[in-house]
Amino acid sequence: MVVLDTNVIIDYLLGKSEIVQIIDTFPANELCMTFVNEFELLKHKNRKELEEPIENLVIYQSSEVAVREAANAYIRLISIGKVMSDNDLMIYGVCIAHNEMLLTQDKAFENLHSEFVKVFK
Repeated sequence: MVVLDTNVIIDYLLGKSEIVQIIDTFPANELCMTFVNEFELLKHKNRKELEEPIENLVIYQSSEVAVREAANAYIRLISIGKVMSDNDLMIYGVCIAHNEMLLTQDKAFENLHSEFVKVFK
């Protein structure tokens, strides 16, 4: 499975060609998101247009491991003078807990230097 970050899901649904090309290389049944991404999408201004396309995605939930991994990432970032939103830290923690790759366009994830994150422009 591969976890799609909120920005990737939105851009895919908007038909942005570079995102569509990347996402279409994965089988549809291997795409998923986290509970944080679901929250971000459901509070989005275009919620009605987003609900149906995401209803078939697997949604990973939080766990003790995810929370600890998110906190560990926060501590690592602070130690090098970097910050990241709590939402992004939780998304990362959930990915680590489930041993899944995150696809994102959010450059803040680059500061994690993690094999579990693929940042593309």
